[in-house]
Amino acid sequence: MQIFSGTKTIELRRIRPRVTSGDLVIVYASGSQKALVGAFQVANVIVASPSIIWQRFGLKSGLTKTEFDNYFTDLEIGFGIEVARTWKLAVPVELATLRLQLGGFHAPQSYRYLNIAEVVNMGGMALLGKKQMKRHPSGCDRACATDRR
Repeated sequence: MQIFSGTKTIELRRIRPRVTSGDLVIVYASGSQKALVGAFQVANVIVASPSIIWQRFGLKSGLTKTEFDNYFTDLEIGFGIEVARTWKLAVPVELATLRLQLGGFHAPQSYRYLNIAEVVNMGGMALLGKKQMKRHPSGCDRACATDRR
């Protein structure tokens, strides 16, 4: 996955994401994998015109210019979640396990907010080691699960 290899450093959004600097975004891989695969810490939330976002992050967006333009069609303002640090799980947490642990878990269509208890219950303790939890700069008690196809 591009986020974990460092070739993608921004997660693009058409709608303002409800995350802030320091929040944890949990990455769920849909497609054939169907599993929680890791997480990243939010560096910044970018709010700008699509042309400015492309100038600053285009090569690190994971998209071609045509794909980028198609994604932001008819929008004056776009959003990006800039990646600070990443954590890749050694063993992904499969959808069946997520459903057992979270009682009826449905994979997010784009993203979903989780509280810390939900992250722990789905096997995400590897992402939320005690040091990271104590040092969390925003003091928030949630994470954002994002669907990466």
